[in-house]
Amino acid sequence: MLTYLKLFRWQNLLVIAFTQYLFRYCIIAPVLNKFEIPLFFSHFEFFLLVLSTLLITAAGYAINDYFDLRIDRINKPHKIILGKDLSRRKAILAHTILNILGIIIGLYMAYRVKSLPLAGIFIIVPALLWLYSIRHKRKFLIGNIIVSMLSAIVIAIVWGFEYRGLIISHEINEAAVIINRFLRIYALFAFIISFIREIIKDIEDIKGDLKAGCKTIPIISGVRNSKKLIIVLSVILIFFVGYFQIYLLSYEYHLIFAYLLFAVQIPTILFINKINLAKEKIDYTINSRFAKFIMITGIFSMFLFYFYL
Repeated sequence: MLTYLKLFRWQNLLVIAFTQYLFRYCIIAPVLNKFEIPLFFSHFEFFLLVLSTLLITAAGYAINDYFDLRIDRINKPHKIILGKDLSRRKAILAHTILNILGIIIGLYMAYRVKSLPLAGIFIIVPALLWLYSIRHKRKFLIGNIIVSMLSAIVIAIVWGFEYRGLIISHEINEAAVIINRFLRIYALFAFIISFIREIIKDIEDIKGDLKAGCKTIPIISGVRNSKKLIIVLSVILIFFVGYFQIYLLSYEYHLIFAYLLFAVQIPTILFINKINLAKEKIDYTINSRFAKFIMITGIFSMFLFYFYL
C-alpha cells in the first residue's frame, strides 16, 4: 500500500483535494450564502467529484512513471519504484482501474447536472495525461502548458459543476460574477506557478531528458535562458498578486493583504534570488520545493475569505 501511495504521489493528491475543498467551502459557499442560494451538491456528492479528480490524477502519475522509467534511472535512481518495489505490469493495471473508476464517477456527476461538455472533461483529461506521458512531455513547451492547464482545471471544475447544477433551478447571475472573479484569480495563479515548477523540473532532469531525446525548454533554449524565463514568470506572478492585493484593499481585506505579502510576495522575491544563484541539480530540487510551498500558501489564502465573504 505504501508503495502504491508513493507511485500515486499521495502528497500531491492531498494538495489537490485541499484546493478543491477550500474553493468550494471558503469561496463558493459563502458567496452563495450571501444571496441565499444553497449549494447544489450534497457533501457526499462533492466528495465523489473530488474523488474522481484524485483517481484520474493518480492514474496519470502511474502512467507517467511507467513511460519515464528509462529517464528516471538517470535523473532519480534513488526514487524509482517500478521494476524495484512494484512491477510495471501492476502499475499499468492500477492506471487502468483508477481511470475507469474516475471516469465512471465523473460521468455520473456530469449526468447529475445534465452537461455533455463536463462529461467530456473526464474523457479528455485521461487521454491528455496518456498523450502527455508518451509524447507531449518530451516536446518543447507543450508538456509544460498541459500540466499548467490541468492545475487550473483542478480549481475550475469545482465551480463548473456547481454552476451547472445551480442554473437549472436558481437565478445566480450576481453570485456568479463574484465567484468567476475568484476563479480567474486562483486558476491563473495555479497556471503560472505550475508553469514555473515544470521548467525547474525540466532543468533538474536535463541529463536524463537529453539521453532520451527530449526537446524541453532547457534543452532547446539552454539553462540560462530557462532561468530568465522563470524569473520573468515570477515577476509577472508578483505583479498579478499585487493587483489582487490592491483589489483586496478596496474592500478593506487587510488581513488577507498582509497574508499574501508575507506568505506569497516576499517568498517569491526570495525565490527569484535563489533561482538566479542556482547551479547544481540539488539547487533546482530545492527551488522546485520552494515553488510548491508558494503554491500551497497562495491556495491557502482561500481559507481567509471564509471570514470575510
